[in-house]
Amino acid sequence: MLDNLHIERVAKGDRVAFKELHEELYQRMFYYVYKMLHDKEQTEDVIQEAFVLYWKNRVNFNNLLAVKTYLFTVVRNKVMVQLRDEAIHKRILEAMEWDEYEVEDHLLVSAEICGEVQQAVKGLPAQTRRVIELSMEDMTVEKIAVAMQISPNTVKTLKKAGYQVLREKLKHLRVLLPFLFVG
Repeated sequence: MLDNLHIERVAKGDRVAFKELHEELYQRMFYYVYKMLHDKEQTEDVIQEAFVLYWKNRVNFNNLLAVKTYLFTVVRNKVMVQLRDEAIHKRILEAMEWDEYEVEDHLLVSAEICGEVQQAVKGLPAQTRRVIELSMEDMTVEKIAVAMQISPNTVKTLKKAGYQVLREKLKHLRVLLPFLFVG
């Protein structure tokens, strides 16, 4: 049975306690994610990513409820992003009625664009980069502030500065990445 002391052990880097937490929560998380994705591998990937994020931020948690809330929020957000991306991708393909070769070209272009965005994000200062990465995972300003142990105003400032730099670096992609250029 998990308790807050167990979470404190994880926060101190106890891998056995982390494994026990994983084993205790995995089934519930799997059911929760699988009923939305209907794909075993994708479900396992989403859950693994959530636990990796928790491990990286474990020092910020000292009670079980906060950990459960965090993990289920992370998986929910990752599922929503994945479903949104799949729906957008599907609509684009249907609207354009691309044939097999055009789809391959599209995927190559998409991979290039993703690569450019990732490179631009990697070029940001460390703290700004982390804020942008967490923001892209749909974390709220408040949750980012808690995870990074900085004030919400600092998060807002770093987020604004980061997006300004990304807009400048990626201005040649303005038509393809409208979300980046809004606001």
